[in-house]
Parts: sequence; C-alpha cells; structure tokens
Amino acid sequence: LRPSTSMVTMALSSAATAVMLDDRSAQARTSLAQAKARAHWNWLEAELEFQRAIRLDPAYATSHHWYARCCLVPMGRLDEARDEVLLAQSLDPVSSIIAREVASIHYSARDYEVALAYCDQGIELNPHFPHAYFILSLVQEKLGDFDEALAALLRGAQLAPKSPRMIASLGRAQAMAGRKDDAMRSLAEISELERTRFVST
Repeated sequence: LRPSTSMVTMALSSAATAVMLDDRSAQARTSLAQAKARAHWNWLEAELEFQRAIRLDPAYATSHHWYARCCLVPMGRLDEARDEVLLAQSLDPVSSIIAREVASIHYSARDYEVALAYCDQGIELNPHFPHAYFILSLVQEKLGDFDEALAALLRGAQLAPKSPRMIASLGRAQAMAGRKDDAMRSLAEISELERTRFVST
C-alpha cells in the first residue's frame, strides 16, 4: 500500500526542515533522500542526498538500507543495491527489516535460494514480522512450493489482519491452490476494508 500524496508531501517538508536546521545530520539527509524518492520518483536527486548522508556518517545503516531500496532497486541497479543492503546488514546485523530487504533484493535478482535463506534469517530475528512472511511467500512460489507459500501468507495475515496487501496476496494464493471459497472470503475482506479506508489497486 502506497502512502497518500499528503503524507509523502508532509514527510518531504519535515525532512527538508530537518536538513535546514542541521545540514550535517546524516539522519536528516537520509530522510530527505527517502522523501524525494517517494514524493517525486526523482531517484537521481535522491541518490545525491543519500550519498551526502553516507559521507557524513558511513556507519549509519539506514542510509545504506534506504539507498538500496529507494534508489538503486527502482533504477534496476540490483548488484549495487545488494552491496549496499549487505553493508547495512553488517552495520545492523540484528535488524529483521534489513534481513527482509536483503531477501527482497535477491528475489528481484531471481536468486531464490539465497533469498530463501535470508527470509529464514529475518523470521528467526523476529518471528512476528509480517512482511518477512510476505517475501517468503513470493520466494516459495517461485521455487514451486505453493503449499509453503500459502502457509507463509496465512501466518503473515494472522500478524497483519488489516493489511490489504497481505489479504489480497493471500486471496491470490488461495485461488492458485484451488481454494475458491477461501479466496472469495479474502476478496470480501478487501471489499469491507474499502468501506472504511483507502485501498491501493
């Protein structure tokens, strides 16, 4: 689910203000870079901000993580993205979010066995992190293990019962597994959520 335009605009404004207050802050520069990438999809300009942040504090893991996720992956520079996110992981080895990102980038590069190993690592670090199960389901699907993919999504949906993305993915997996009634119930859940909140299509 993508954030609303107003939320992204507010984030960009807040990050720009933080940089004005302290242009030597790697955290502020990183937030500004991420906001620029998400607000305008201006990855080249965002990349310059990420690089400034990394020069200010090379040991700040979030700079490397978000540089990989918000710039390098959208630009298709997956080898560089992998290197940056692995560097982030070396700086913050107990982050389940970064482990999930390593898995996601390997998935994008079609290196599914390695992606699977990082999914397992992320879940071991935090077994209650729903998005780790989402990436795991995608990897298992590519490996042809549809039962495991469905099991991963069921666990993810338990942990994030109001996530449209998770419910929609679960419905798709249920349909692929021939579980039509379950898939229809998931579709009904999405329709119900649309009554009270924005659901990305």
